[in-house]
Amino acid sequence: MSEQLEAFGKGGCGCLAAFAVIALLAVLIGGSATINLGGAVILFVIGGVIGLVVLVIYNRGHRNRVDSDRR
Repeated sequence: MSEQLEAFGKGGCGCLAAFAVIALLAVLIGGSATINLGGAVILFVIGGVIGLVVLVIYNRGHRNRVDSDRR
């Protein structure tokens, strides 16, 4: 269970960091960027789900490689 929570947290934080970089670039070229608490939570959850999907794909590939090495 810890591996899933770690993947969710990393994905969520990564998504928020990506938003921060894009917002910073927008501000540097003269635009504006805002986010409220609800938007940040939704962005974190979306990133967390993406992190879980990546973990499932990684584990499936890792398991297939281990199985093929045993043959």
